[in-house]
Amino acid sequence: MPEFNAGHALDEAMERHEQIAQGGILVPIAAAVIAVLAALATLMANHNSISGLAEKNEAILYQIKSADQYGYYESSRIKSHVYQAMLGTGIVTAAQARTQMQTTVTHEGAKADKILKIAQNDDLAAQEHFRDSEGYMKAYEKFEVSTTLFEVSIVLVSITALMRTRAMLFVAAGATLVGIVFFGLGFLH
Repeated sequence: MPEFNAGHALDEAMERHEQIAQGGILVPIAAAVIAVLAALATLMANHNSISGLAEKNEAILYQIKSADQYGYYESSRIKSHVYQAMLGTGIVTAAQARTQMQTTVTHEGAKADKILKIAQNDDLAAQEHFRDSEGYMKAYEKFEVSTTLFEVSIVLVSITALMRTRAMLFVAAGATLVGIVFFGLGFLH
């Protein structure tokens, strides 16, 4: 077991006191601030990722609804065309049956127009949700880059503390500033 050297311990204590007096407290505070920024960027990245996936699910739902409505529209139009063809060929000769078929043709045509509008609206809603999803995913990417830069900055600040030199502190400051820019860009999407 090595012997205790009071002089050496006193010199180390004085050196640490001088570091704190000269701004040695900057390193732990910088690390803490950058860690908070990294946590916020991670939170925002997760929020945007979940929101983007939710919007994508909504888009798919509206796409399916639109496809169903288009199918319903097509079946209504086919029914209308079949009845028109039957009327046009003269297969149906009874006046009451012809009137009833003509009423059905008119009804199916009007119904098909309403169904087409619903299908088109669902299609527009699907496109809007897809656009929203893309916006959330772009923001997610920006926040992820920001988080990565903040994490690299934390490592560089930690190296600065271990090496007792400020050389890496400037690199960490640069990475943090770029991370802040990406963090801000994430909010623009």
